[in-house]
Amino acid sequence: MFGLLLTWVSCATKKMPEAELVSIRYTQSGTMAGYIFEGEMNKDKNGEMVLRSMKESYGPLFEKHLTKENVQRFRKIIEEEKMYAYKERYLPSMEVLDGEGWSFSAKFADGSSIGSHGSNAWPKGNGLGRIRAYMEQLVEDGVQIEQVDEE
Repeated sequence: MFGLLLTWVSCATKKMPEAELVSIRYTQSGTMAGYIFEGEMNKDKNGEMVLRSMKESYGPLFEKHLTKENVQRFRKIIEEEKMYAYKERYLPSMEVLDGEGWSFSAKFADGSSIGSHGSNAWPKGNGLGRIRAYMEQLVEDGVQIEQVDEE
């Protein structure tokens, strides 16, 4: 009972970091080699925000320079979906021998960070789906930076 209360209190006290968002990373993986999806936003050597992301599952990476508004929209998704309150890890209640895993992290200008990962279990809401969809949308007119091996 005490453990349940402690978990509830720790979740209730998590708050959205106030500092500027400076990086975000989201990946999904399955039983095949390589990521189902990979997307990452960081500052480049010139201090500009750059997104490197897939447009489609198992596809190549594309790159696009972002505006402040683009970065603010990522922050808004995190806040609206309460992604800052995600548990550190999500696991299914029963053993699963295959399936999907995922990882999400975000860093802020004051050094604070949030992060979560899971295997065959996900948090409530659609935060991860919205982050992925926005990344895919942004790189729609991006520059391909990686080639896919033809088999």
